[in-house]
Amino acid sequence: MSTGQVRIRVPEKAKAGEVVTVRVLVTHPMQALEFQGGKPVVKKYNFIHKVEASYNGKPVFEAETTQAVSQNPLFVFPVKVDAPGVVRVVFHDTEGNSYTG
Repeated sequence: MSTGQVRIRVPEKAKAGEVVTVRVLVTHPMQALEFQGGKPVVKKYNFIHKVEASYNGKPVFEAETTQAVSQNPLFVFPVKVDAPGVVRVVFHDTEGNSYTG
């Protein structure tokens, strides 16, 4: 998987009023240092610093993270469904890139 690929896992079926668990994985190196020859040379912070999720256009989850989050982070959060709809998750990194799933 290349950087920025987002995988979302939600139940196929849910009844109105039910709370479902959303699992989202994003591929990202979450770099805190740049390495050359196995030795750190430059502080190069490139990590996911913000996660935003919406369900049918309404915000349902938001998180701000630090460089302490592991490579290829997995986020899990509940969503109460009220009708058929779409979950959209956007990840923002410190280099200004956004990854949507």
